Amino acid sequence: MGAVEDYIEYYGSHQWDQLKTIFDAGDFKRTGPYLDVFTDVTQYVDFLEEVVPTMGADYELQVERIVYAPGEKVAFAQLIEHLELDGEMTDIPETIVFDLNDEGLIRRMSLYLKQPGALAPVGGTDAMGTVEG
Repeated sequence: MGAVEDYIEYYGSHQWDQLKTIFDAGDFKRTGPYLDVFTDVTQYVDFLEEVVPTMGADYELQVERIVYAPGEKVAFAQLIEHLELDGEMTDIPETIVFDLNDEGLIRRMSLYLKQPGALAPVGGTDAMGTVEG
């Protein structure tokens, strides 16, 4: 298994100490969906350890697919975050772009989320076409 698969396994099973081992601690940057940035591996994993339990007992990160670019230095993980929002179970599609170093450790992460129920910021419903339910 590679670092991307390890990330998903360790994240999903709350193995926070193991999770710290798959990052390039000397050259790490995680950019979140709100352009929030972590450059310290320990701070990032501590953040996850604090936040993930607040997502509810039924929270799950489900893998739809992981695709590696030629040379396997870049990977794309298409995921579903299954969590409770406002008392209702919700699926939030997410993609994470991973950049790997020469040793196969994660050095960059960029997260992208789809926002179920939100309106397009430009054009509103007129810009959205058919909305999947």
